[in-house]
Parts: sequence; C-alpha cells; structure tokens
Amino acid sequence: MLTRRWHHGGGASFSYLEPYSNQERHMARGLGMLSRRLVTLAAILTAACASDDANRIVLLGATVIDGAGGAPIHNAVVVINGSSIEAIGPAGEVPVPGGAQEIDLTGRWIIPGLIDADARAESWAMTRFLAYGITAIRDLRSDTESVMAISQLTERKEVSGPRIYFTGTPVGDPQSGAALSARDARRVVDGNSVAGVDYIGVAEGVTLTVLRAVVDESRSFQLPVVASLGLMDAVTAADAGVRSIVGLSGVPQAAAGSSAPFYAAFRQGFYRGWGYAERSWSRLRAGTLDRIAGQLADANVSLTPTLIMHETAANLDDPSQLERPAPGAIPAEVASGWDSRALLRERAWSARDLRAFRQGRPVQDRFVAQFKSRGGVVAVGSGSPAPYLVPGASLHSELQLLVRAGFTPMDALMAATSGNAAVLEADSLGILMPGRVADLIILTADPLQDIRNTRAIESVMVRGELLLAEAVRAGWSSP
Repeated sequence: MLTRRWHHGGGASFSYLEPYSNQERHMARGLGMLSRRLVTLAAILTAACASDDANRIVLLGATVIDGAGGAPIHNAVVVINGSSIEAIGPAGEVPVPGGAQEIDLTGRWIIPGLIDADARAESWAMTRFLAYGITAIRDLRSDTESVMAISQLTERKEVSGPRIYFTGTPVGDPQSGAALSARDARRVVDGNSVAGVDYIGVAEGVTLTVLRAVVDESRSFQLPVVASLGLMDAVTAADAGVRSIVGLSGVPQAAAGSSAPFYAAFRQGFYRGWGYAERSWSRLRAGTLDRIAGQLADANVSLTPTLIMHETAANLDDPSQLERPAPGAIPAEVASGWDSRALLRERAWSARDLRAFRQGRPVQDRFVAQFKSRGGVVAVGSGSPAPYLVPGASLHSELQLLVRAGFTPMDALMAATSGNAAVLEADSLGILMPGRVADLIILTADPLQDIRNTRAIESVMVRGELLLAEAVRAGWSSP
C-alpha cells in the first residue's frame, strides 16, 4: 500500500479572493492530487526498473524489532527490493535471492525509521535528521512555499533528508500574521489544500469561531486539523473536530478553574501566554487532569506532548541540563542564536518562572501517562530545530522522557514508529513488513534493554538507500 503522500509533485500555491464553492474545491484538490500521483507513478516505474535489474539488498543476522509490537525476530533475513521491503523473517524461512547484495549484520538490531511528529523542515537540518535515524517528519510551522520546495528536493533525492508531511502556513500563526477571521481562515485552508498539504494547521491565535470555520472548510478537502492552542482549551478544540494537538497546549486551559487569564496572557504575546500556561501546571488538580485525559482520549484526538520542549524551557538557566549538539550538528550561524540568557530576556521569564516550570514537569509527565492509560494516542515529537532542540537528537531525548514518564522502551519505540505513522496517516511507514517502505535503522545495541540505545546508530536506510551514519555526519559542513 502506498503512503498517502510521499511525492508533492507540482502543486503550486494560489490565493483566492473568495472561498471555493464545493465543486471548485473538489476540482482544485483533484488537480493537486493528479500531479502528485504522476510523480508517485514515476517513482513506482523507477523502482520496477531497479527490480528488473535484480538490485536487491539482503540484511542478514540482525535482530528485527518490527515497530508493531511483535516479538523480536532473531537471526533475521530482510530482503529490500528497490525502495520497499520484499520479505522479512527468520533465517531458514526466508530465501536469499541469488545475485543480491548481502550484508552481514550479526550482533546488530534493526528498527523502523523514526518519525518526528513535531519538527520543522529547515534545509540545513535534513541531514541531521537522517544521521539520527529520523526518516520522516511532520512539519507544523513552516510556510507553505518553503516546506514544499524542501519536500520536492528530498523526494527527488536532490537533497538527502527524511520524508516530509506538512500543514503549510498555519491559520492564526502569530509570526506570519495569517488569518484571524473565519472568512480569511477559509481562504488559507483553500490555498494550502490546493498546494498539496497533508493537514491543516491551527496556531495559538485561533478562536473557537475561527476553528469551526477551519474544520468545516478542511472537511471539504478531507484534511485533518492539527492544532497548537492558545485562545482555546483542548477539550473544546477536540469537540470542534481537531484531530491532533501538540505541545500539551490547551490542557491547562481545560483543567484550570477559569481559562480567561490564559487567553488574556496569550493576547499579550506568545511567550507571555506560553509562560502563563507553563506556570499553571504545578497548580492543576490531579483528579481534574485525569478527567481531562479521559475526555481527550474518548474524543480520539492524538496528543504530541513534545516533553523535551517543556524540559528545555524549564532548564534554560542551567546549561548543564540542555541538549549538547554533536560537533557540526548545528551550523555556526544558527548556534549563535542559542544564547540562553538572551532567550530568557527575550521571553521575559524570571528565575521564579523557571522554578514554576520545573515544578510542573512531573505533572506533565503524569498527565501523559494518564492519557495513555485511558487509551489515548501519544505521538512523539521534538519541536526541533529550535534553540537547544537539536534536529534528530532531540527526538531520542523525547523517547527517554517518555520512558521516564512510564512508557516501556517498546511502548516508546512503537509510538515513534507505527504510532506516529498512524497519526500522520502515512500507512506505508513505521512497520517493518513486506510491502512497506524500506525506511529503517541499524543499531549496535538493544533499544529494548535501554531506550538510550536508539542513539547507537550504525546505518540508516531511507527510500531503500543505505547510508552510514558516520558518512552523513561527515557532510554536515554543508546543508
């Protein structure tokens, strides 16, 4: 089965004076999908040619963790044909094709490529994601034109990088000045949909009235809505039709006695609102949070908590607690903006604020565990790249934080692979099985024994191309 989107062939961004009629919506969406399907067809034909040349790779002897919760397959045989997995199973049960390239991986572990459900597609970050085993990302913040350009380059293999799923410019993004009225919101949805986005994004500046218009318009294009909330609580957003909520946004508004102070703070600026919400966690009642967790789970909304973002904010005054990039992982011009003291001044966060942030961190962890125990879907995202959130590396930190919150290593791995694939509606990703794409990671240590072993990356395969992690890192001097 093909991924719903792994192409983005030739869609262009249009602006319209008026929202579409229903007929125009379907015609426009159809044109965008047609161009994307043509690119996919070309990819299939290319893969078929490779298959005719018997260009197969066989991985031998490793322990395979399939990402779906199945028992590990010891001494496995994995047959890669082009960009897909052709066969997988124990040695002796899966024949090795004659003439195939055989790679002995005895003493290694193979897991699906990791998916980052909250990331940004910066051109310099693409190889960083790959070196850390991130083979797909969901971008919720980049403007439509720039993210489409990067996506097209990676899909054509002109630039090495993960698959990119994206919202394009979100509605209500305070930094872009995007739509804040219902009428303008529909225009943004229409333009992004025709351009070929995978989801519609909603940012902190959106009110309930605008959200209802966004959800209504998005349904015309059969696109799910992903939200980062500020002027709305999470339960209300889920009831209105939001399918995915990031950063635990809107949860404090739902659990507090009054949401008005949160909204007033967000209207004064993003960091003022975010800081107010972050300080509130330590004061929220456990019983109320448990009720909110159940309501969100029952609403079938996924949560991407991005705990590493909260952890980083809480420790901006303590450099020893912040992510330390590997040499070359962050370009010098980017790293120059990673000044914790300057960030604290810019965000007007005091030492007292940070103490409150730290007091709230265990509460956030417990809420995520409660949501999971109620049957809620927890997606895994890093919020990178951003100050002290390193592309690729921060997703591994997120896995460690989820385990600290009560996940088993298997739970965390499944959430970052098959679970994230389901949240992204990318049904060919996230599980190692015949017919799925050949996106995988080769490790030198067992991640089920210690989740930190997901960092022990020897090689990464994306779209059937096997890359040595060391070789990818060697190219970090250029995007």
